[in-house]
Amino acid sequence: MCRSTFLAPLALLTAIAGGCGGQYILTVPDQLAPPGGEAVAVVRLQRNDFFVLSLAVERAAMLFKIDGGPQRGAYTDKIGYAGASVPVPDAIGRYDLHVAHLDREGDEVRATAPVYVWDADKPIIAADLDSLPLVGPPAQEARAALTKLAYGANVLYMTRKGVDKHASLHEYLAGAGYPDGPVLLWQRERWHIVREGRYKLPRVVVESRLVGQLSQLRVMFPKLTTGVCDSKLAAKAFLDAGLQCVVVGTAKIDGPDAESRITRYPSWADVAASDG
Repeated sequence: MCRSTFLAPLALLTAIAGGCGGQYILTVPDQLAPPGGEAVAVVRLQRNDFFVLSLAVERAAMLFKIDGGPQRGAYTDKIGYAGASVPVPDAIGRYDLHVAHLDREGDEVRATAPVYVWDADKPIIAADLDSLPLVGPPAQEARAALTKLAYGANVLYMTRKGVDKHASLHEYLAGAGYPDGPVLLWQRERWHIVREGRYKLPRVVVESRLVGQLSQLRVMFPKLTTGVCDSKLAAKAFLDAGLQCVVVGTAKIDGPDAESRITRYPSWADVAASDG
């Protein structure tokens, strides 16, 4: 029997553990939920048996837990996804979601991802992370601008970069002095909950199609009202989700009423220097 060893850094989003037939790859994204609610965590388990192609692992038992809270379980589907509704603490703060899989040969893979528990009545600013400079003087200007815009608000970050890059993005954001917040994909897997069996226990079913996250987040957090970016694509996504938009630069935004919902600034320094 061969057994893998795995050392999990606190903010690791994608865990890789060696096994007898290759490497497990466990992908766990950031989570965001209101106090006392539930985070619907959708993770993916794959195995790189040929060191070229990562194959989905089906019917693998996954365990979910947020710090000292109750444990939940789920099995992966045909494309390696598993989802569970995991209770979050009653207190506002940042916690860790722990996800683990142990196979029949004794090979184990674990991963953690941050869980942000936010007051649903507090304003939220959504920033296009891919628009933010992360090093040098431009990063200082953008940090000052975002800090000003987010006064009295929480900040979340939207990105097109894969979940395997999110731990590094957290490090860059912290190094540049940006406010802490979840790093989320613009689109996520659509899911729904079914109740099965004698006791009608809930089960999360992960669908194959993707949906935009912003509209879903606004259901839980109605005070998510403003997006910040410097690109046409990000601005359109914010506007389509019903947000007001702060645009840095001269990107042209299509739409008959787009400009009426946009506040423009020539540069990040101008945002930081503005009166509001």
